[in-house]
Amino acid sequence: ASLAEVVEAATSWFEEQLNGAAGHQAREYLTGRGLDAATVKRFRLGFAPNSRDALKSALSKRGIKEEQLVEAGLLKRPEGGGAPFDYFRGRVIFPIRDRLGRTVGFAGRVLGDEVPKYLNTPETEVFDKGRLLYGLDKARPAIRERSECLVVEGYMDVIALHQTGFPHAVAALGATLTEAQADELSRLDVERLLLAFDADDAGQRAVLSGLDRSEEHTSELQ
Repeated sequence: ASLAEVVEAATSWFEEQLNGAAGHQAREYLTGRGLDAATVKRFRLGFAPNSRDALKSALSKRGIKEEQLVEAGLLKRPEGGGAPFDYFRGRVIFPIRDRLGRTVGFAGRVLGDEVPKYLNTPETEVFDKGRLLYGLDKARPAIRERSECLVVEGYMDVIALHQTGFPHAVAALGATLTEAQADELSRLDVERLLLAFDADDAGQRAVLSGLDRSEEHTSELQ
C-alpha cells in the first residue's frame, strides 16, 4: 500500500469506530457540540478507541505493514524500545486534507479534560502542519464565489461554521498563522480576508506573526 492508501484506510476505520458500539460517547460529544449526522459524514469524522493496538491490529489484517503505519504517523515507537502502539487513543478524529481533498493526516481531540486536548499527526512525508489550512478543500468553491475567506482557530469552529451557512471558513492548524499558511491564503486571490482568533494581545500577535514575516504576504492580504 502507498502512504496515501494507508492514510485512507485509517480514515475509513476511524469512521467505522465512530458509527459502532465503541463510538457511543464520541457521537454524544459531537451531538452535544451541535453537529448533525450529515456534517459528521461530510467531514468524515471518526473515533479512535482507547486501545494500544486496535488500529494496528485492524489494518494489519488488511495487509498494511507495521512500518507503513509508523511512517504514516499512526503508530508510535516507545522511546525505550518495544512494539509500536496506536498514536491516537480515546479521541474524536478529524481527518486533515490538503487543498485537493486528499487526507494527509489527522487531529484527535480528547472527550474529557485531559491534556493535550488536541493531538496532531507528527510530521510525515505528506503531512506538514505548518503548511496546511483545515477545510480549504471544501471551502474553495465558496471562497471563489464570495471572494472572501474566514480564517479561524479550530477544527470544530470550521465545521460548525460550514454547517450554519459560512462555507468559506478555514482554520490554521494551531493558535498561530505561519508564513507558509499566509502564502497559501495569498494564492486564493480574495478581496477580503477575515481573521477570527483570540482577542487578547497574545492571540493577536500569534495571528499576525506569519503575515509580519513577509512584507509580500502582508501587502497582499491587507
